[in-house]
Parts: sequence; structure tokens; C-alpha cells
Amino acid sequence: MQAVLKDIISSTEHFITKHQEQRDEWNAKVVENKSRREQVNGQKREIYDEIERQRTVRDKENSSVREAKAERENANKEFNALRTQIHGADADSRGKRKEGDSPEFIRKKMRALEDRYERGQFTGKKAEKQFQNDMKQFARKLREAEAKRKPTGGTDSNSQLDALREACDAAHNRVISAADAAQAAHDLMGKLNDETRRLNNEHELAHRAFVTAKVEADREHEHYIVAMRCIWSSRNLLKASQDRAEGIQPSKADALPANVDLMSALMSGKTLSTEQLMTMKRDD
Repeated sequence: MQAVLKDIISSTEHFITKHQEQRDEWNAKVVENKSRREQVNGQKREIYDEIERQRTVRDKENSSVREAKAERENANKEFNALRTQIHGADADSRGKRKEGDSPEFIRKKMRALEDRYERGQFTGKKAEKQFQNDMKQFARKLREAEAKRKPTGGTDSNSQLDALREACDAAHNRVISAADAAQAAHDLMGKLNDETRRLNNEHELAHRAFVTAKVEADREHEHYIVAMRCIWSSRNLLKASQDRAEGIQPSKADALPANVDLMSALMSGKTLSTEQLMTMKRDD
């Protein structure tokens, strides 16, 4: 019987070492994947903060677009009223019939093209370049049309008309600038949202790996505990058998109180520290 118990103890020690090593390996993976999951969460929080910042920029620039459009509309009305006062009610048709497109007609085309741009009808580098080229051509035609027009209302009227024309152009430039800034912020938000989707997938993979490693580590720990129970019981039986062979009657006093307490805790399902488990593994 003693030989059988010794074989059991020897093989059980092998299982203890095996499951302890495998448990530690899985625990290392638990820590690794938990750390990766937390790192991804931190990156996601930073991106969410940046998305909100870009949203604020976009909304602010869109508000600037609306304000600049209102200023441009008011300046255009004042300009048209003064131009009609200087040139007469048929200034548009006369200018268009004799000198090609009038400045007002060109501005109308520019606004129509600009509205198409703001609605996202120019996508891609080629379309963006075409939009910029068209706007440059309209701006050149506008300068030429305005240069051909010769106001007859006197120096003061001419200066006031020029000032209003400059106000229209300045407001128009602010519209374009703010619209470009709003679109840039919107595009960046789209890219950041794509990145959050990628990080969500990465987070899910890390979390699944963490859960798998945790389950495997707990399973190996259970095997380790069972092996510890077996070797503890086998050693007690072996000692009792040896004592009987030597004529020594076993008694409760022979069992170390510390080991008895630890084994009771182990059998009741409690978790023991590494130091406590190593105490139980000692032959004494």
C-alpha cells in the first residue's frame, strides 16, 4: 500500500506542477489582454473627445456661413438698389445685352455653384479642382464685368458703389472660407468615426481573449487545487500507514494545526494564497 501511495504522490506532484504552470501562463494572458482592452478604451475616449471638438468647430463654422450669407445678401440688396439708382431699372438687361453677363448675373451663378458645393455635389479631388477652377473663372469674369461698367452718378456714388461691391465680395469670401472649414471638420469627424469602429472591433477581440484566458486560468487553478487535495490526503495516508507499521498509533496531535486549517479552508472552497499552498506542499 505504501508503494501505491508513493506512486500516487509522485504522479500528483507532476500534475500540481503542470497545472500550476498552465494556470500562470493563462493568468499572464489575462493581464495582457486586460491591459490591451484598457489601452483601446483610452484611445477610444481620446477619439470621442476629438470628435466632439470637431463637431464644435463644424457647428461654429456653419453658423459663420449663415451669418456671412446674410451679410452678403444685405450687401447685394444695397448694391443693387444703388446700382439701379445710378444706372436705371434696366441696368441688368442693358449690361447683359451690350457687355455680356452683368456682375449681378455672374454673382448669381457663383452662388448657385457654391450652393451645389455645400450640398456635397463635388466629391473627390477631380471634382474639387473643377469647382475651384470654375469659381476662379467666375471671379475673373466678375472683375471684368465690373471694370466695364461706368457709373454716371458722380464720384460719391461711385465710391459708395465700390464699397458695397467690396462688402459683397468680402462676405462671399467669408462664406467660402467658413464652408471649407466646416467641411474639413465634417470630413475629419467621418475619419475619426471610422477609427472608432476599428477600435471597437479591436476592443471586442481583446475582451474575448481576456474572458477565454480567465476561464482557462480558473479551470487550471481548479485542477491545481484538486491535485493539492489529493497529495495532502495521500501523504496523510502514507504517514498513517508508516506509523502503524512502526507500531505508532496515529492521533490528532500528530497533524500540524496550520495544515489542518489550510486543508479545511481548501476543502470548503476558499481561495488560498500562494504561500499557504506552498506550505501544504511541504513534506512536514
